[in-house]
Amino acid sequence: MRLYRRICGYATAAVKQEAHYQVPTAARSTKTNPIDHDQNDSSKFYTIESKVVNNLFQTGGLPKPFVEMTKVFAETSLMIRKPALEVINNLKLANYEKPAVRYLLYGQTGSGKSLSLAHILHYAHNSKFILFHIPYVPIWLKYGRKEVTWSSTKEGFANMPLIAAQWLKHFLHQNKDLLNDLNLTTSQEYVWSIRESTPNGSTLQDLITHGINRAKYACDVMDILLNELKMHCTNNKCKMLVAIDGFNAFFNEKTDLKTEDRVKVTPQQTTMVQAGLSAVKSDWNNGAIVMVTSPRAALNTKRESHLPLYLIGRQGFQIIDPFIPILVPELDKIEFNNMLDYYEEKRWLQKTGGRNELEFLTSRLPADIMFRCAPL
Repeated sequence: MRLYRRICGYATAAVKQEAHYQVPTAARSTKTNPIDHDQNDSSKFYTIESKVVNNLFQTGGLPKPFVEMTKVFAETSLMIRKPALEVINNLKLANYEKPAVRYLLYGQTGSGKSLSLAHILHYAHNSKFILFHIPYVPIWLKYGRKEVTWSSTKEGFANMPLIAAQWLKHFLHQNKDLLNDLNLTTSQEYVWSIRESTPNGSTLQDLITHGINRAKYACDVMDILLNELKMHCTNNKCKMLVAIDGFNAFFNEKTDLKTEDRVKVTPQQTTMVQAGLSAVKSDWNNGAIVMVTSPRAALNTKRESHLPLYLIGRQGFQIIDPFIPILVPELDKIEFNNMLDYYEEKRWLQKTGGRNELEFLTSRLPADIMFRCAPL
């Protein structure tokens, strides 16, 4: 009986302590549209509507651990950070009569570059930009090895038709509504075989659908689509944002890709990578280009530094020069504490206190904080 009373006493004390503890509430912005975001919203969270998440990121664009966390939270909230605000503000003030400006986000692994890019993509989507978005280049080079064939239209280059068809689906999913409104058409006839062709004046949706249904032509369709979009942008019929995550993987020295005759190919020997490099050329107007470099996208032997020149090399630097480099740093003190407030609010962080220890262990890197705060 004495032991029972002691246990009940401890339990009652724990309940009282829990009752007196006030769960922190994270600072949130009341502005859900990124077009309205400014410096006053920095370090705050904003929630993306589920419909927008489905349109933009259902087929890629958000890190997998982050997606799993949002399922638990039943909402997709991003922190509004200064690097994304800098790009968004530049996009608002840009002179689109001049060639597309290039921006390069860089930083340590886990610093939040992909989520900053997601914020920028949301802004561009709401601002009626066509999105030419490559969610993560290493995925091409990893899963593309399932089927690699030599191109029949570009000698010496290899195709990844299944990956190209998947990317066309991603492009159509993101841009279908806008393409319907703009009614963009092809500028010439494209002949695929004796019996198959895309007539001059066909909608770009028809062109994309052909590449999806006939995967053997998907790589060529991707290249043609890019050229048509550049032409329409220059003719002031639309605006386009090129967004590429893992951009430095274009310049890796090798891949696991092998053609049907067992010949190994480098990234730049594939037609999809050539299309990606063509997309970042500043030879068109009425748009912008945002690239993300990351040590994680590099080969295991080349991850010592997060600096762009180290990751893309002299060749990559010459291709994208001039560009505006934007560092995505670790969280500052305000961002760090607001992120922990958000995790406590969502019960992702269940043990209060220990913030100094978390700061030391994670170096205030968002990805590491998310991992260490996760319930076991």
